[in-house]
Amino acid sequence: MASPANANMNAVRETMDVLLEISRLLNTGLDMESLSICVRLCEQGINPEALSSVIKELRRASDSLKVVDLWWHSLISATLHLLVLSTLPYFGLMQDHK
Repeated sequence: MASPANANMNAVRETMDVLLEISRLLNTGLDMESLSICVRLCEQGINPEALSSVIKELRRASDSLKVVDLWWHSLISATLHLLVLSTLPYFGLMQDHK
């Protein structure tokens, strides 16, 4: 016979599994840990709509940082490429094309 604590834990696990499946069907992009945090915040009285807005804004900011990061890496790559090309003659690594 299962103890009440085990039965409660199983019910919580089943509920979270159902919520995760709904989350996936709605393409929220939340993993189990993120979803659990959201559920706990809502249980603590956080407004679900406000929480949703914060998550969306954080994603927008994250996407912007990814674009900036990609741009930054491209800039560094181009700069290094130019630096290498400009030092080739100094080290005698370029052939004269006369």
